Amino acid sequence: MTFQEVEAAREAYHQKIKKQIVITIAIIMVLPIISLFSSNLAMALYELFFFSFIISIFAVIIASFANRKVANAYRKAYKAYFVEQNLKKVFTDLHYSHEMGLSRQFLEQTGMVNTGDHYSSNDYTNGKYKDVAFSQADVHIQIRQTDSEGNTNYVTIFKGRFMIFEFPKKFNFKLGLIGKKFHAYRKPSSDKATGRKMEKITTESSEFNSAFRIYGADGFETYYILDPAFMVKLLNINEHYKGKTIFCFNNNQLLIGTNDGKDSFEPPRPSKPIDEVKENAKILAEIKAITDFVDQLSLDRKLFK
Repeated sequence: MTFQEVEAAREAYHQKIKKQIVITIAIIMVLPIISLFSSNLAMALYELFFFSFIISIFAVIIASFANRKVANAYRKAYKAYFVEQNLKKVFTDLHYSHEMGLSRQFLEQTGMVNTGDHYSSNDYTNGKYKDVAFSQADVHIQIRQTDSEGNTNYVTIFKGRFMIFEFPKKFNFKLGLIGKKFHAYRKPSSDKATGRKMEKITTESSEFNSAFRIYGADGFETYYILDPAFMVKLLNINEHYKGKTIFCFNNNQLLIGTNDGKDSFEPPRPSKPIDEVKENAKILAEIKAITDFVDQLSLDRKLFK
């Protein structure tokens, strides 16, 4: 994949959108002419507004289907050139798929994540950084809400990334640290692997206790992980993400969720040419969000080996 091929795909998508807009405008402009034949001006204006509204909705729906092929071609080209090539610069043993994601079942098995009524995930990435194996993907979780009048709508409770870091050492317990503003959580009742009850734990740090809901099956083992230096690092990360994080230690894995409302690795709108330098910098910054966890938490240190 070359940059020129990405630009060609973008331009094809852009031209398709322009064509749909021209057709829609042409149809709407015909309506005033038709309304001239109406003897009732008020009725004519009402019909003009009503049909313009309906046509606009249908135009958007039709355009989304008509443009799907060129839109997917642009997205695929962008991901291959900007995302995958930059990922290869940073990670080893890389596997990347812009269509695949983390399974809903995997997050449900943690016992700490509410996967809602509507779940989607993409941009699955698997590889190694500093010999630490990881997986990550974008995730979008919504719950269905119905008001007193019976109107139903979907509310987003998580939009961001889930990352899983793996360690050679297996921990024989589960520990969950849930940021106070992380709303896509489920209160854990027990550790399914050991059968031990998950209880709320408090640490000696009042700041840490106020920032996280802390659940574990064994207080002593919890403190093995939560040494003062590590707690400071977790606090800094949680503050960076405005309290919308979850950290879950389970066996030899650390699951991290960041509910920052962002959809990473996505192409810009096709309305203007891509700035190649700027776009590469953007993707590298989004990749850095993964490597920062290994670097800031020192996940390659001896404690985890």
